[in-house]
Amino acid sequence: MIVQDNPAGGARFCMTMEQHTAFADRLAAVFGNEVFAAVEDESVRYVIAHHDAGWRPVDALVLINPETGLPYHLTQTPFEYTSKTMRGSPKFNGEHSALAGLLSSMHTAGLLNGQYGKSPPGILGRLQGDNKAFAEKVLEEQLAYQEEKRPELGIDDNTLWTAYKQLQFFDTLSLYFHCKAEGERGETDVHNVPTRAGDDVTITVIEREPGVYAAAPFPFNADGVEVYFEGRWLEPQDPAIDGPKLYDDTPVSRQTVRFVTG
Repeated sequence: MIVQDNPAGGARFCMTMEQHTAFADRLAAVFGNEVFAAVEDESVRYVIAHHDAGWRPVDALVLINPETGLPYHLTQTPFEYTSKTMRGSPKFNGEHSALAGLLSSMHTAGLLNGQYGKSPPGILGRLQGDNKAFAEKVLEEQLAYQEEKRPELGIDDNTLWTAYKQLQFFDTLSLYFHCKAEGERGETDVHNVPTRAGDDVTITVIEREPGVYAAAPFPFNADGVEVYFEGRWLEPQDPAIDGPKLYDDTPVSRQTVRFVTG
């Protein structure tokens, strides 16, 4: 799960990875203009909407962090659980289509190896001992899977890497909104975003005021376009609480963001 930071304390906005990826897909739905190509391939859209599907059984547990009284945030989840997600997402997406499975595998490998060296060090750089050995094995498996599947698909490198970079853009931009509270997001740069011309550019996003964000170069199909994501506001709880019941009994809330030209 993702637990949004809140410097003011008190209730925190919490969301499942499925809610996180649903927002990534909403971003993809409004992406594209004369500079950036829209995402039109159905399998690419599918994996954007499901790239963290391996988290579903973990999120369903609503594990409570005894240090916070809230669900474990994505990066704080014990490795015994996160390790189960690494193979789960590619398997889930591969059941939809070969291309979705390949892109999901690339996403998993990219998380481990720092997006193939573009954003080092990746998860592997933060692990030690048996945990690192396990993750190295998963990376080896995913890279081998990619070598096997790419020739079968007959997809050219440019098309494949463009789709992968688009997936990374939607995921990274989603995390910018999901990990920090409104009013605390400031400015971020999202690198390696592919353009129609074949170049990779950096898109800068700046929080102009709560709920309003300037992006340059502007990647969406309309100035002022709005996109929302969902989650639940949770107060810190006794760690022994029934987490799934707590989450199910808490009403769903929305946060909305509006993108304007930079």
